[in-house]
Amino acid sequence: MSSNLSSDQLARLHTKLVVPFAVGDLIKSAAAIEPDIQYALHEALSEMDPDTALLAIALSVGHISAQLCPDVPVSCALTVEAEKVLEEYGPDWLAHSDGRNPSREGIKLFEVLQHVPEDLEALADILDTVMASLDESNQTIKDLCYILSIQARAHMEIADFVLQELQGCDIQNEPYVRTTEDIAENVILFPGTIH
Repeated sequence: MSSNLSSDQLARLHTKLVVPFAVGDLIKSAAAIEPDIQYALHEALSEMDPDTALLAIALSVGHISAQLCPDVPVSCALTVEAEKVLEEYGPDWLAHSDGRNPSREGIKLFEVLQHVPEDLEALADILDTVMASLDESNQTIKDLCYILSIQARAHMEIADFVLQELQGCDIQNEPYVRTTEDIAENVILFPGTIH
């Protein structure tokens, strides 16, 4: 997979995100993916923020498309989509991870997440199509497509929810700090709780 990211940036993303390394190793081994490995992949991806999961999935599908393209033509679409995601999100994610771009509150968070749901959905749709086009001789890759698709759709819903929450309030440039007055206004006393 080629993108405008340097080989150093791609290596750092692999190292920081871990899941793509695991996916690459599983594809190389071509062994059946045991339930505990499937669980570990699901767990690792589910603990990520949506934009982080998007990058991890994009790097992972790069390994899948490298194995299948051009023999399975639809898999080549994974390459195109993964490269787009990596170029759009990779540099900013690395800058944030390195502490060079620390702010991800309010409008900054909204800007980061704005297109994440549609990008996750695009990857999930292509993964589903690739999975449907494979037979049992590619069972390891089918299983990986299934896991990555499920996680992409789960994170799409999370990102959608966060975006709706952000749109439903005044987006601020500074983090919102709750005061004791705010907390006191939100306290509801139920009958029988007053002594």
